[in-house]
Amino acid sequence: MLKKRNYQILIAVFVIIGISAIVIFQLKPETGKSFKIKKGNLEIVITTKGEVKGEKYTEINLPEAVCNQELRVYQLKIMDVIQEGKVVKKGDYIAKLDEGQFATMMRDIMQQKEKMDADLRNAVLDSTVTLSGKREAINNARLDLEYLQIDLDQSKYESEAYQRKTQMNYQKAENQVDKIRRDYLLEKNRLKIQVGRFESRVAEFRDKINKYQEALVSTTIKAPEDGIVMFAKNWSGKSYGKDSEINIWRPLIATLPDMSVVITETFIKEIDISKIQLGDSVRVTIDALPDKIFSGKVIKIATIGEDHKDFDMKAFKVIILFDKSDKDMKPGMTANNDIIVDSYKDKLLVPLKSIFSRNGKQIVYLKKDGNIAEQEIELVAENEQFGVVEKGIQEGDVILLYQPEEFKVEIEKVAGKE
Repeated sequence: MLKKRNYQILIAVFVIIGISAIVIFQLKPETGKSFKIKKGNLEIVITTKGEVKGEKYTEINLPEAVCNQELRVYQLKIMDVIQEGKVVKKGDYIAKLDEGQFATMMRDIMQQKEKMDADLRNAVLDSTVTLSGKREAINNARLDLEYLQIDLDQSKYESEAYQRKTQMNYQKAENQVDKIRRDYLLEKNRLKIQVGRFESRVAEFRDKINKYQEALVSTTIKAPEDGIVMFAKNWSGKSYGKDSEINIWRPLIATLPDMSVVITETFIKEIDISKIQLGDSVRVTIDALPDKIFSGKVIKIATIGEDHKDFDMKAFKVIILFDKSDKDMKPGMTANNDIIVDSYKDKLLVPLKSIFSRNGKQIVYLKKDGNIAEQEIELVAENEQFGVVEKGIQEGDVILLYQPEEFKVEIEKVAGKE
């Protein structure tokens, strides 16, 4: 009797194990393949990377003496720089520019000036000799005129014909004196202009040499104020450093940011820029400060797109202002910006992988009472994983996360996300 009871118990145990196995094997295919609809909050976010900066900063530009276009040096090589992020005081050394071009061109100008100095000396000497000869000729002509004046005075005792002849000689000599005087004045003016031209050219060379000397002195860049040095970027987005080339039309070499008010500068591709509005909230994380989350808002959106190395289309610059600064923030830190362009609270959320399309309509597969049926829905918004549904389902419904075999005829997955 005891053996029979034990036998019955053993059979019952095996039956329970078998039923449990069947249930387990039946549920296993459904594991992770269905979703129970519930309400929640959804944010539509555009995520970009940016760089932490001070809203206000002091610029360190190439000195005006270096950027003078008269010197015909348009691009300079940076020979040496201090380490980026270094704290400096006003007047501290920042960088050294290559002075070779200025030195070479100044030597050429100095050689031209030497030649022009010699030409000026020759012109002055020639002027002195020529005008001296002209003045001597005037004096001689005046003496001749005085002799003729004596003859004219004595001719009153002579015949009328002789008097007439003497008077004519005097007038002729008088005219000659006037002519020589006029020639002298003309020659003086001519020589004065000639010498003036040489003097002007010498002055130009002297002025240009002075400008080259000022440029040579200015090739040593110093800090205009106290601060943390952050080097500017060239057209390709690379920070200036040793052996970089910088041109005079983009003279910004570095900045000294004020970190009391902090911004991050980022770029948004053109297909997303219309989604962003001034004042949009931004959630910011900084790679160097992983345990902190900062908030901010969009304060500026560029009106013109530009080429950017990280995009294959036009990109628009966007400026984000932090709500508050932090003592651990440093300029140049990488910021991850989640720009919240829209948000929905207490809405029905559906995984995007559960949404399919047929005949232009969006559908899900609703599981109810052991049956599966297509259900048309109205999707009003979505992010990378979930969508907000207004019509067609309700909280507590169970939908499939895959497409059942019997419904695969002429049904396509929603283009977009899985």
